[in-house]
Amino acid sequence: MLTIRQGGMRDCKDLLDVYMSTHWTEKYTTVEQVKAAHRGIGFQKWGWLVVEVKDRVVGEVLFRVEKNPVAGRIGIITDIGVDVRYQKKGIGTKLVAAAESALKAKKVGRLVATSPPDTYNFWMKLNWFARGSLMDIDTSPSKIPIKKTTKISTMRLEDVTKLPKSMLFSNIAYPGLLAETASAVVDGGRRGELFEFYSKDALVGVGVCADYGNRTAMFVADITVSGAPYFDVVVSRTARVAIQLKAQTVTSRIPSDKVQSYGRLTRWSSQLVRSIPLTKLV
Repeated sequence: MLTIRQGGMRDCKDLLDVYMSTHWTEKYTTVEQVKAAHRGIGFQKWGWLVVEVKDRVVGEVLFRVEKNPVAGRIGIITDIGVDVRYQKKGIGTKLVAAAESALKAKKVGRLVATSPPDTYNFWMKLNWFARGSLMDIDTSPSKIPIKKTTKISTMRLEDVTKLPKSMLFSNIAYPGLLAETASAVVDGGRRGELFEFYSKDALVGVGVCADYGNRTAMFVADITVSGAPYFDVVVSRTARVAIQLKAQTVTSRIPSDKVQSYGRLTRWSSQLVRSIPLTKLV
């Protein structure tokens, strides 16, 4: 008998087998590592469902909600995994359907996920389809020009204990990346900074920059609709934090249709990402 229910920390013992086979590049070897993946500011307990077969948890799906100025509320499936011994039995399909139902109850207008190329057919069968592509861009942080203006004030976020609502947002940035990178700083132990940018009292942008080792920093920046005139300022002030982190390279992952916007600030090296952005209207 198959049961889908909300996940709990007691399930992490069984999920270790799932993570060892489906997250093998991340080298999960202990239950505590799995538990750590289900804690912190970027994790929404309501958005954690597990599937149980004969009293054993054999898979899970994780999801959350963000705001978008065009689509309204967006539902994001951030992860899904099924024990290899139980794959190709329809379990993944049932997990996605359960996540879709939970997200629809949150009144989302669109669903988003990211798929490796080898699982795209699985998503297509569930009426999820590719929407554009992603690019990795990078440059030396010293090549990013300083954008001075008194119109924009920068607020450094300190003592963060929960994900700021401003980070549960996507406009220019790819959905989910702000929250993911912020979590890496607050919960993951990476050195970095979180920022909000204001014009007078109005929030116009947000940014995160984190040290990812090997003299490389990753940043994610975004703007509100009213912040469009200050895009270069927000990106510059966020990405140049890499200098403080002593990084030689600063990188970001962006939707390919935003490359031109970033190119107006400075010249970036770019590379197409193999992972496929997916969407489904509800």
